[in-house]
Amino acid sequence: MTIVVPWPAGSSFDIVGRLIAEGIRQKYGNTVVVDNRTGASGNIGQAFVAKAKPDGYTFIITTPGPAANNALTFKSIPYDPLKDFSFISLTNRDPAVLVVRRNLPVNNFKEFIAYTKAKPGQVKMGAPGIGTQSHMTQLALQDLAGVEFNIVPYRGPPQVMQDLLGEQLDAGSALVGNFMPQIKAGQLKALVVFGDRRDAALPNVPTLIEEGYRFSSQPWTGMEGPRGLPRDIIVEMNKTLNEILVNKVYVEKFASLGMTAMPSTPEEFEKIVEEEVEKWRPVVKKYKVTAE
Repeated sequence: MTIVVPWPAGSSFDIVGRLIAEGIRQKYGNTVVVDNRTGASGNIGQAFVAKAKPDGYTFIITTPGPAANNALTFKSIPYDPLKDFSFISLTNRDPAVLVVRRNLPVNNFKEFIAYTKAKPGQVKMGAPGIGTQSHMTQLALQDLAGVEFNIVPYRGPPQVMQDLLGEQLDAGSALVGNFMPQIKAGQLKALVVFGDRRDAALPNVPTLIEEGYRFSSQPWTGMEGPRGLPRDIIVEMNKTLNEILVNKVYVEKFASLGMTAMPSTPEEFEKIVEEEVEKWRPVVKKYKVTAE
């Protein structure tokens, strides 16, 4: 069996793929290869699986970009995210966090918004890629809070973090796990999380909803196979993922990475993907977000 991960080795999404591969190997005793097929914001790996034989030997651990939003931000992609895949299960769903450099003269989200309003277009906000969920969340936040950021796109969270620590950026956002060591060390200040509830790893950091904005942005990871997978394979793989994701050993491994294991039915996962596309369509249209 091959599990494609459309992101680089060592990324949080890659770690999810390897944990799932480990669980499958333990259950069936078969060989499971994790194949990092990176490039084009995840499109290369996603397209590979879309064209794979639907025999139950090729799956993908995917994310909102390649599984949904790239259809909005790219002029064209070589697959249809809603028609070319068999949905297996959600694997985890985790909030992003807004952080600022440690010497920015703000200590909470309200102070940050006031600071930004006083300096329209001057607060440098790092985004881990054009068209990423973090980028579009930052665009949506501008409208919600009536502010204007100077959004600076980067290749990924590590580059955002580096320039936050180097004080070339004022703020940035990405999955909680990407910034956790620096937050704990006091090198970055966490102001708000964008999920539906507070993150267990950051219990003192409020949600955007608690700050008075009826909005959440909660990136997710899930497993898909090529279109046409037999129903019995979908059911078996869903059962396997559910067993892995409620297993205490794997729940703790996910938690240690700042992630929350969260299985679902195939139908629930398909609905999440559909809703993702519709949620960001107005933002992409308003700001003319295009990726290459």
